[in-house]
Amino acid sequence: MTTLPPPLPKELTQTGGSTDVTIDELFDVITKRIANHPRSLQKAIGPSEVGQACARRLAYQLLGHEERQSGPNWKATVGTAVHAWLERTFGDDNRRMLRDADMERWLIESRVTVGATKTLGKVSGSCDLFDRVTGLVVDWKCIGPAQLRHYKADGPSPQYRTQAHLYGRGWKLLGYNVGEVCICFLPRNGELRDAYAWHEPWDEQIALHGLDRLEGIAAACNMLGDEALAMLPTADVWCINCPFYKAGSTDPAQGCPGHHMPKAADPAPLNFISNNK
Repeated sequence: MTTLPPPLPKELTQTGGSTDVTIDELFDVITKRIANHPRSLQKAIGPSEVGQACARRLAYQLLGHEERQSGPNWKATVGTAVHAWLERTFGDDNRRMLRDADMERWLIESRVTVGATKTLGKVSGSCDLFDRVTGLVVDWKCIGPAQLRHYKADGPSPQYRTQAHLYGRGWKLLGYNVGEVCICFLPRNGELRDAYAWHEPWDEQIALHGLDRLEGIAAACNMLGDEALAMLPTADVWCINCPFYKAGSTDPAQGCPGHHMPKAADPAPLNFISNNK
């Protein structure tokens, strides 16, 4: 049973004041916590971003461009909270199995290196769950109803699919047998019965393709700097939510106007040497 602290001395209390001020303080604590969460501060490209359909967005990150200010990402925070609950849940199941069968089945929130590129070096990230028994790689996604309907109908985006196969490669490089990859879409507004678990056999070539593409983008940025931005293709992936979006921009170095920006003739394909084969 938790021992509660005693009431504060009268001189430290402020009862009878404005409740609105206290409410503002509550939300200030929440907002600061979101802004300072490790996921919010992450700068390096990880497995979750390698398959990003918009090459230009990846280039902005690689070039270190400042992201535009936006409000606290509450949806992502809910997803982080769900991940934390799942981490505790599968940790408890591991402890049960240790007691009953002297083994741990689940590897939870494990840091794995999925490969490397010539320009960036190692690419690493935290895999949500790996089943040592079946070799199943699991990635949790906590999403809204419209997204859930979309993924049930059409399957995961190339970005999500690439991420799952990259984690599979990370486990393979550590010596584990990898069977299938699974993206488990959990409803943010609904019941557990609405969840959708997509899965397919692990394919190393999907992971290698993502790393090779990342190397091409990174090599262009390394060689050309901001001039690479206008050369790299965009994609229609919710541009308005992109941290580098700037409506009406005519200079990509100052911000991206979105997918339908008029472009000059397509540049020649970027050539590079892959070290992932």
